[in-house]
Amino acid sequence: MELEHNPVVDNETRRSFGYRLARLASMWRREIDADLRAFGLTDATWRPIYYLHLSSSSMRQTDLARSLSLEAPSLVRLLDVLEKRGYVVRETDEEDRRSKLVSITSQGRHVADLVCRVADQVTARLMAGVSDPELEECCGVLDRVEQAALAHRENATDAQKRDAR
Repeated sequence: MELEHNPVVDNETRRSFGYRLARLASMWRREIDADLRAFGLTDATWRPIYYLHLSSSSMRQTDLARSLSLEAPSLVRLLDVLEKRGYVVRETDEEDRRSKLVSITSQGRHVADLVCRVADQVTARLMAGVSDPELEECCGVLDRVEQAALAHRENATDAQKRDAR
């Protein structure tokens, strides 16, 4: 498959945008992780608790794995640890008995509150030199890029469905 030349990415700023965004996300996560180590939490343990806390209800184990970019067997081992600590519970999904639903416990919610406080402190530290108008403009750009990515994925999925017919 040969890719066509795209003059939009001739600009070095545009070309490096995705890389810089991914690098920043990784750095941000490492900052949170470093601060949470003082509480005995690692990236592997705090992230699932955080995602479950953000969810308004139980999550299918497969959906949680996808959200965390983890393979299912790795998540199962991690959930075993979190369940033993009393942070999460797993139950069979009544709609699909092959699936497990993962829920955060009240003890897990206390940990999630700690994670949120630490994440807020990291955010304040990293964003101290960014004004509200700058942040709003940046979020607007990120929203447009996200919408373009979603639209592209949707169009690609639609094309695959048409080709399969």
